[in-house]
Order: sequence, then C-alpha cells, then structure tokens
Amino acid sequence: MRAFTLGYEAGKRFLDDHEIFELIEKGQKEETLSQEEKPKLTLEGLLPETEPFRAIAQNVAGGDVEAAVDLVKTAIGNGRDGLIVVTDGLLKGMDAISVLYDHKQAYVPEILLAAQALNAGLRECGDLGALESKGTVLIHTAEGDLHDIGKNIVAAIVAANGYRVIDLGTSVDSVRLLEAVRENSPVAVLGSSLMTSTRSAFLETADLLVQEGIEVPLIIGGGAIDGAFAGQRENMRYARDPGELVRVLDAIARAKGK
Repeated sequence: MRAFTLGYEAGKRFLDDHEIFELIEKGQKEETLSQEEKPKLTLEGLLPETEPFRAIAQNVAGGDVEAAVDLVKTAIGNGRDGLIVVTDGLLKGMDAISVLYDHKQAYVPEILLAAQALNAGLRECGDLGALESKGTVLIHTAEGDLHDIGKNIVAAIVAANGYRVIDLGTSVDSVRLLEAVRENSPVAVLGSSLMTSTRSAFLETADLLVQEGIEVPLIIGGGAIDGAFAGQRENMRYARDPGELVRVLDAIARAKGK
C-alpha cells in the first residue's frame, strides 16, 4: 500500500500510453464541445505571475525534473519558505498541466512526467506538516483489472489538489478495500476499470459498504464505466475525467466539513 500526501511516485513504464489514454476515454457518454467551441488554453496563462514560482511551476508542468529541483533548491537557499515553494510553485505547475489534460491539450506521458518533477521538488522542501490536507481518499482498480496508468494519473491530479491519496494498487478485492476504509476513514473511495468484465466488482464493493453501514461514496471511472452503470447503486458516483472528479471530491469534503 502506497500513501502520498501531495504527490505520488510516477509509474516507470510509458509503453502504449496513448493507446491506454484512448481506452480511458472510451465509454464516456457525455457530449463534448466541438474543437471550435472549446476554450483554447495556454500553459503560460495558467502559471503564477511572480518568480521564482513561475519558473518552478513551468518546469513541473514541462516534466523537467532536474530544472525543477535546481530552482527549488535555489529558492530555498535564498530564504524562501519550503511550504510557500510548494503551494505557490510546485503545485501550481501540476495544477496547470492537469487543467490542460482536462481540456485534452495534454496527454498521459505529460501528466506522469509532471508528477515526477513534482515529487522530486517536494523532496527538497523539508517537513510539510503545516500544509493542510482536504482529506484522505483511497484509489484502486477493480478486482481482475491490472491496468494502472489511468489510476496513476488520477492519483497525481487528486493529490496535487490537496488530498492525501492512498493507492491500494490494481485488482483490489472488496474485502481488502473494506479493511482499508476502516483503517483510514477516507472521504471517498476511487475506483477505475477499463474492462467490462471487471466492473461488476464495484457493485459488490458498493453493496458491502452499505451492508457494513459505512457511508463513504464510491466514485468510479474509466473506459468500462459510464453514468448509467454507476447509477445502479445509490452510493456510487461517476466521474468522467480527473477534473470532474476533483470537483466532486471538493463538494464532498465541503459537506463533511459542515
């Protein structure tokens, strides 16, 4: 079981990333805007305005690990507080590439490389205990599903948006998931499935949570999932993409904070 407070250790393999991206997007039923109607974003317009935070964010978004680390070291050596470097620089870069990904202007390898740069920079910033977390979430792929790149992308984006992400890995059965829920009291459980043959595991998990009296939403996505499938259980929600997922999580976290 891997836990991340702000980022994650990006996957090492990049084979067939674009093919897997297509699988992740397959099955999404919501209508999308035509290319002409989509707002055209630029990385420069999403970065912080002041230095050194702009340069740090730019190199995180660009996946340049060495440059990001050098800039972070220099900023801290010049007296910048590590927490400020994280919130105003590193996380802004991950957020920028996440927004581009949400608008289909960035792709799988870019997200994974940005996550590597983010984590490398975080290691230079010392104790970040003062950085408030919005809450803990568990993430996994359905039992029988060994695909992990989509899960890793979601983990990186959710963590960059202020959540503590506990990655349970691939092919996680409902009993193991239930144990993790009891141990960590998450605000939500996230699940991914790319195969219709494995998505029924989410129905079993949703039923088990209800049987055990655990009121935690199961938010699911991936190529095998759509809103109709998620609608089969009251405690399941569908997220079309990582951007929508973060918005759903934020709403849940706000409701729990009341």
